[in-house]
Amino acid sequence: MKVEVQEILKINKLESIEDSFKLAKYVSSKVDDDEARRIIIHVLEIWDNVNAQSKSIWMDLIERAGFYPYLSDKDETSLGIQAKIRKQWYKSEHLEGVFFHTKQKIIEQKIYKGKNVAVSAPTSFGKSLLIEEIVARNAFNNILIIQPTLALIDETRRKMSKYSNYNLVVNTLQEPREQNIFILTAERVLEYENLPVVDFFIVDEFYKVSNRRGDERIDVLNIAIHKILSSGPQALFLTPSIDALSNDFINKYDIDFLRTDYSLVNTNIQEVRFKNNKEKKNILFKMLTERKEPSLVYMSSPYKAYSLANEYKEFLCKNNLIRKQIDPPLTEWIDNNISEDWDLKRLLNSRIGVHNGELPRHVVTSQLEYFEEKILDVLFVTTSLIEGVNTSAKTMFIFETMKAKTQIDFFDYSNIKGRAGRMNKFFTGDVFIFGEIPTEEDFKIDVPFVEQKEISDEVLINLDDDIKEEHIDRVDNIKKDIPEDLMTLFKKNVINIDGQKKLYRYIEDNYQSLMPTLIWSGIPDYLQLSESLYLIYRFLESENITEKYTNMLAARSLNMINSVSLKKVISEHENYLFNEEIKKMKKKKKDVNSDNIPVIKKKIKEKAIREILRFTRKDAGYKIPKLLNVLRTIQEYVYSQHLLPFGDYSYFSARLENEQVDDRLRMLIDFGVPTSAIRSISKTIPEYLKSEEEIIFYIKINFQSISQNLIEYEKKLLFQAIK
Repeated sequence: MKVEVQEILKINKLESIEDSFKLAKYVSSKVDDDEARRIIIHVLEIWDNVNAQSKSIWMDLIERAGFYPYLSDKDETSLGIQAKIRKQWYKSEHLEGVFFHTKQKIIEQKIYKGKNVAVSAPTSFGKSLLIEEIVARNAFNNILIIQPTLALIDETRRKMSKYSNYNLVVNTLQEPREQNIFILTAERVLEYENLPVVDFFIVDEFYKVSNRRGDERIDVLNIAIHKILSSGPQALFLTPSIDALSNDFINKYDIDFLRTDYSLVNTNIQEVRFKNNKEKKNILFKMLTERKEPSLVYMSSPYKAYSLANEYKEFLCKNNLIRKQIDPPLTEWIDNNISEDWDLKRLLNSRIGVHNGELPRHVVTSQLEYFEEKILDVLFVTTSLIEGVNTSAKTMFIFETMKAKTQIDFFDYSNIKGRAGRMNKFFTGDVFIFGEIPTEEDFKIDVPFVEQKEISDEVLINLDDDIKEEHIDRVDNIKKDIPEDLMTLFKKNVINIDGQKKLYRYIEDNYQSLMPTLIWSGIPDYLQLSESLYLIYRFLESENITEKYTNMLAARSLNMINSVSLKKVISEHENYLFNEEIKKMKKKKKDVNSDNIPVIKKKIKEKAIREILRFTRKDAGYKIPKLLNVLRTIQEYVYSQHLLPFGDYSYFSARLENEQVDDRLRMLIDFGVPTSAIRSISKTIPEYLKSEEEIIFYIKINFQSISQNLIEYEKKLLFQAIK
């Protein structure tokens, strides 16, 4: 029988016993091939329209293909005794009602036998189920899971929260207990001072360890992995599809590397042709309106995702295609904390979402929930979704084939298209790429801390006794003329060693004149902060940094610290930008009148919101506190050597990073609670309560009184966090 697989995948009925039997016979002859698996998945998709008499045959083929998760909801009476016995072998002993597919079971067994395993598999493989199986066994006292983003940490925390025998630790302020699951970023692993010996170690998105990906946090990840592996825990490394893994890494840590393309969903890929950008948008917009299931649209940057989302809304309005307007709970929070006139609110009202890493995390999480619940029809996304959260859709539109200003490679493309389709929900994922599919190329993960071929100074000096002989002279040169105790600080800071050395020498040479600038504690004044920022950005980030830039960072930082709300910060920044724009227009002798002022104000408002939110997440929430901590350690060292007082920036950094949230309540930020809600309830939490357990328990038993001033949206997120 000659079978054209692409034609089979188009049929939506298989009602003839003869046709069904012939196809089943063909599939039986090559059941282990990808072609046969794709046909079986399609038959599962149209199961209600498959000839009833032939279903027993197909059940047997589903079992032979190893698709045991798909058998759990099927009538098993037609399965033979041997098939039923085999099925029970694939049933998890620890996860109720869960069956592994054949490839998962291979990995599960290796883990059970104590092996170290690295897995390269598609997005739809079900790698997260392996993590849950390890936890559910209750065989380890301390499990560490390194996740690349706070969003993935929160997602993992939610999944693991049902295992009450474990204490979940997601930040460095939480104390360990007898049994713990540490779910941390690589940075937090290095910051956690009392991290106990880890029994089982898991690294998700392991490909980020490679020099080839150019991730800005590669050094921290390499150092964290090296540190944990030095104590010899059993380990599991998970990554989307790669072709090979460093042989040095495999041999050093005795790792079984399994690469598979095995998937329980089909992917239908089509290249979309267009003549120009206008036609390209029109094609996309028309296709979006024809989708019955929510769709994802990939864009190269947050700004472009936001802009195209607005253009799509205008297209819907112009063509009278908007479904009934909605008012999800998030919009009330937007009114109270951002602006009543923010475009994102109007997008949400029109069932359109935007996912990017510059938005407050709970805003992103809520949009994902609305998308999953089909409240939103489309989500315009960037790599923040592709690399940061496990979600998927029936259809993925790859509207741009760029990532920021770089062309996506085949690995990026595979990651993006992997979001189309989901087991038991969307058996076939549709992918439409507006452009050409990138050329397939081998992707081998190098591991810098092991291979030491393209290794940074920052990683190298943290390897201690593992440094290869050819690098001894290089390490000696790095340490030259630097006191040992200061080098220990440099190592711990994990940032630009050369820059730290220059910053140290500059402070040492000018310590007396720098005292008014550097010796401050609590909240600095504008001059102290702007000068401190100038030093750290000049030496640790860029030699070409301008005072104007660091002055702007200082002004925004102090505005955030001194303002009562994010909304006020945005409003003040909006006024500043508007006045600057008017000055520019008048200088260029452009007309400023009642007709164009509303247009200018609208444009400025969106710019102000975008800039402040980006500053809050990227600069205030991460970069400035990190760099200030480096400056703190170095100036403390210098002034201590001269027996002089020194500055302590920790209070200011923590307040800036946590948007003025009390350090005791920082875990609520990690649990996805808006900082607006945390600030509101902080005054009701007695000061004598210090530990996370005490605070959570207090909120639980006093929830009604504590939450009385919160809006419903905030109440819901707070309740989800503490339950």
